[in-house]
Amino acid sequence: MVGAIVVGYYPDFLILNSLLLRLAEQVDFLIFIDNGGGKDFFSQFPQPKALYVDLCGNKGLGFALNRGFELAGEQGCDYVATFDQDSVLPDGMIAGLVEAHCELHRRGINCAAVSPVFYDRREGRKMRFPFYRDASGSVRSISTNKFESGLIEVDVLITSGMLIKTTSWQDGIHYNSNLFVDYTDTDWCFRVRAEGLKLFACLDQEMGHALSDAPPVRVLWISLFRYSPLRRYYYFRNTIYILRQPYVSFAWKRRLAFGLAIRFFANLLIDEKKLSSLRMMCLGILHAMTGRGGAY
Repeated sequence: MVGAIVVGYYPDFLILNSLLLRLAEQVDFLIFIDNGGGKDFFSQFPQPKALYVDLCGNKGLGFALNRGFELAGEQGCDYVATFDQDSVLPDGMIAGLVEAHCELHRRGINCAAVSPVFYDRREGRKMRFPFYRDASGSVRSISTNKFESGLIEVDVLITSGMLIKTTSWQDGIHYNSNLFVDYTDTDWCFRVRAEGLKLFACLDQEMGHALSDAPPVRVLWISLFRYSPLRRYYYFRNTIYILRQPYVSFAWKRRLAFGLAIRFFANLLIDEKKLSSLRMMCLGILHAMTGRGGAY
C-alpha cells in the first residue's frame, strides 16, 4: 500500500489541485497537511480523495511530515511519498519509484528512500539539478544529464517526490521539527545514512518543482536560490545546526561551511530586500550559536 503526504502553506490553488488530482490516481491513501491557507483551497477545489488535516497554524515542515507519517502508518502504508505544494507530478512516477525500491530490495540493498531527478519547472530550458555524494572525503556533484536511466546512490534527497519506506520512519528516524523548514529533509537524510540505510536517485523518473521563491540565478554554473529574508534566517540558523552534528561527515561540514560564506555575500547581490536579508542572516547565525530552534 502506497500513501502520499502533501504539506501546504498558502498554496497556489491551481498547481496544488493538479498535484492532488494526479496523486489520487497513483496512490492508495492521500493526506494534505495544512500549515496555513488550506481551508480556502479546499472550499474552492474540494478533493474528496484527500484526507485534510488542519494544524491550526504553521507548525513547520518536520512537524507536518511526522503527523502525516503517523496517519499513513495507521492505514498500513508500506511506502509514503512526500511532496511540497508546488510540484508537477508526471504520469506513472509513483509506480516507477516503487519499482525502484523493489529492484533495490532484490539486490539486497537496505534502501530508505528513492527520488526522481528534478528541475525547476519555471525555467524555459529544462535543466536537471545534480545530486551529491561524499566520495573519499570530498563531496562531489553527480550530473544527471550524463545518464538516461538507472539508479545512483546519493547522500541527500529533497522532500518533494521522495518515496520513503515507512519502516524507516517507524524505526524512530523522525523529522526534526525544531528546524521548522530549511534542511529538514537534509538532516533526515544524514541521520538515515548514519543508521546504515541508503538513498538513491531514480534516473528513469523526473519531476518539475519550484525550488525557491523565484527561478534561480545561475552564476558560473552555480545555482543561487532567491528567498525571502525570513527564509534566509532559517537557512543560516539551520546550516550551523547541521555543522555541529556528529552524524554529518567532515566533507559535508566543509562544503556547507564554504557554501554558507559564499551565500552570505551572494544573497546581498541577488535579494531584493538586501538590508532585511542581512539582518535575518546575522540573526540566524546568532540564534544558531545560542541553540534556538523552532519558529522564528
